[in-house]
Amino acid sequence: MERCGNSIYTAVKLSFISIYLSVFLPVNLVDFCGQTIHGDGMIVNSHRESRKYYFVTMGTDCHLTMQAASPKDKVQFQFRFFLVYSLLRVNSLSQPHPSPPPEGARQLLSAGPTGPGPRSEATPRDGAPDPCHAGSYIQFYDGRDKAAPVMGPPLCGKSLPRPVLSTGNYLTLRLVTRGTQPRVDFVGDFTSFRLGFNHSECSGEPYFSCHNGKCIPMNLVCDDRGLDNCGDGSDQSPLPPAECRGPSSTVPTKSPGMTSSPSILTPPTDTSPTNQSCAGSLQTPPLSPDAVPQPDSIT
Repeated sequence: MERCGNSIYTAVKLSFISIYLSVFLPVNLVDFCGQTIHGDGMIVNSHRESRKYYFVTMGTDCHLTMQAASPKDKVQFQFRFFLVYSLLRVNSLSQPHPSPPPEGARQLLSAGPTGPGPRSEATPRDGAPDPCHAGSYIQFYDGRDKAAPVMGPPLCGKSLPRPVLSTGNYLTLRLVTRGTQPRVDFVGDFTSFRLGFNHSECSGEPYFSCHNGKCIPMNLVCDDRGLDNCGDGSDQSPLPPAECRGPSSTVPTKSPGMTSSPSILTPPTDTSPTNQSCAGSLQTPPLSPDAVPQPDSIT
């Protein structure tokens, strides 16, 4: 209980400031609700027990804002593992589903990877059923809070969504759980970047020029986690200009959108707010992948 109390105290203490964290220091979304994190790049997990247990707390509405390292930079976010859905959805009459972006709104989801690899979530066509209707979902906003313009449709399911690129210095990620049995587990990372087609944008500062025209901070190049921050693998390549050596010198193979299902992280039974950092601290016995029911509307 002492660790839980300290975690809540820390979150309250930092609630009104932007937190600058070291590169690739993992951040757990549900522990940083309402916070702004600032840095060159960072790993963002859904919750502390990610890849071990699902986050299943009902009624969660938690957002995290990512701020690029420099005012000149934009933010790129890419999921590496993604599971967001609900087994039992809310009644469509009792709770409205997220509305699609308004006509003409900028759809800022970048093009998906080419060739073999994880399948990207398709954007629902006009008039097509919303796959996230009445279930849990992720929503991005092109700015520093939920009042910023919506970026693309709500995201849910088990397939890796496309990378998301902001138009400015901030990008906000929001998690909403709905229904009586939400299942949430994701891992992603954000990268500060600028477009370097004009060489002067990156010259004079410690930035690496990717083959695809982006520039990223030098400390993201040849990192020990082998993360492809450029988006084309050039920052982890053993070839010039990166010339990486060691374990990170091989361009990482992207993991599939769905591997073995994690077990369930059970929420507490009290009525305290569901987006506190200690929500879901009790664990049920692990379930095998075959024992986890699958929602009928997820393909």
